[in-house]
Amino acid sequence: MPETRTIIVTLPTFLRDIITTLAEDHLPLDIVADLDRRIDVAAALESLMPDLVVVGLRAGEADDVGRDILSLIPSARVIAISDGGRNAYVHEMRACRTVLLDVSAEALAAAIVAPVPRI
Repeated sequence: MPETRTIIVTLPTFLRDIITTLAEDHLPLDIVADLDRRIDVAAALESLMPDLVVVGLRAGEADDVGRDILSLIPSARVIAISDGGRNAYVHEMRACRTVLLDVSAEALAAAIVAPVPRI
């Protein structure tokens, strides 16, 4: 199975570690960038062409950033994870937004490994 090219954006280290651990049994992730600042996202998306972008939300922040990132790379799946990792918002260009309230490890792993439709 080919590795999923992944960019991590403003995600706390403990959430990054949880996601990579959850995914390793189901889908190999190739983390091609781990960005501490969102200002670097557009350039990274253009040069790295990821299949998956996982972005950590700030406290109280809505998941609009997921839609904004998706508009820059419509072929990717974007998962915005709330501060503290309780909720995740999955954005895909198929006009779909999935809300995972009180997200379990299994539900988050399923969101990460679901097939990514290609344009």
